[in-house]
Parts: sequence; C-alpha cells; structure tokens
Amino acid sequence: MFEFLRFYTFYLALFSGIIGLLAIKKLPNFRAKFLVVLIWFSVVIERVGYYFTEWTGLLNYYVFNFYMLVTFSAYILLLRSLLTKVNHRLTALLCFFLFIVSYFLNILYFKEDINHSYTYSFAIGVLLIMILACLYLVEIFNSDKILNFKKSVFFWYILGILVFHVPFLPFMLALNWFLIKHDESIFSLVVFLLNLLAHSRYIIGFLWSEKKYNY
Repeated sequence: MFEFLRFYTFYLALFSGIIGLLAIKKLPNFRAKFLVVLIWFSVVIERVGYYFTEWTGLLNYYVFNFYMLVTFSAYILLLRSLLTKVNHRLTALLCFFLFIVSYFLNILYFKEDINHSYTYSFAIGVLLIMILACLYLVEIFNSDKILNFKKSVFFWYILGILVFHVPFLPFMLALNWFLIKHDESIFSLVVFLLNLLAHSRYIIGFLWSEKKYNY
C-alpha cells in the first residue's frame, strides 16, 4: 500500500535543497554552505540509487553503502568543527577513526558477497554521532549560545540528523535480526516519515536561522 512512498524521499531532499539555495546568503562560510552540499549530494544519490540496477544490473547496495561512508564521515567532521573543547574535538577524531575502521571491517566481512547493507557500520556510525551530538548540545547549554541556539542552522541540521537516524537504527536492526517481518510497505512508510521529519528540520534551520549565528 505504501511501497511507493520511499521513492518520494527524493522530492523531500530536492525541496529542502532548493530552500537551502534560496537561503544561501544566510550561510556565511564554507561550513554553513556545506550543509546544502550534503543535501544535494543526497538528491543525487537518491536518483543514482533508483536507476543503478537498471543501468548496471547490480543491486544498489553499492550506492547506499558509499553514501553511508561519505555522509557519516561528513557528519562526524561537521560535529568536530562545531565543538570547541579540545577533549571533545579529540573525541570526534577518535569517532571518525572508529567509523572508518568499522566500515572497512564490514567490507572484509562481506567480501564474498557485498550485496548487503553495512548494518553494523551504520549502527556504530549512529552511536558515534549521538555521542558527538550530545557533546555539542552540552557545549551549547553551558555557554552563551543557549540564548540563541534556535537561530543557528547547525542546531536544526544536527537535530534533523538525529530525528532520522536514532529511530531508524532500532528499526533497521530489528529487520536485520528478524525480530520483525520485513514488509516493504511498512519499510517505505517509516523511511518516508523519518525523512519528512529530518528535512522539515533542515528547512526550519534555513528559514529561521540568522546569519550572525551561522558562523
């Protein structure tokens, strides 16, 4: 019934990417503009992933596993750039190293058959992002930024990342461990709704943020 919904995530990403371009004047430096680049990267991946099997005859796990490597690495490095305390920034570097190692270990694990999603790398990546996001929020709430944190595009972007990945992780693990039956209709509905929540946060950030808080 809802099988078609997951393919509409492309339009969610496209819409938030367009809003990001319209708000580009409020994004004063490369770090802020990079958020828009990441959204447009997801737009491209959605299209490539949709047609990949038709073009190559291969399953699109190649595309989305590559997407996971790029985006999770970008999220971790973005969070590192937002952290101000030295020990927190070192923690972020350690998280980046752990994720890269987990990803390539996952490749070795599936070297005989790479037509799999790298579930364990995804799980590790989400947990690492959660840790760094918590450090980011702690720094905000313990500084003067607490007064205007909702005017920062970075706050809304990190929130968007969390509202998608944190609920999706247990759902994905339950599917992988056969704790729940894989139903394409339910899967598509969950993916669409979580993308809707995430991209709505990105859009709020682009519309509500103020340039002076986006450095």
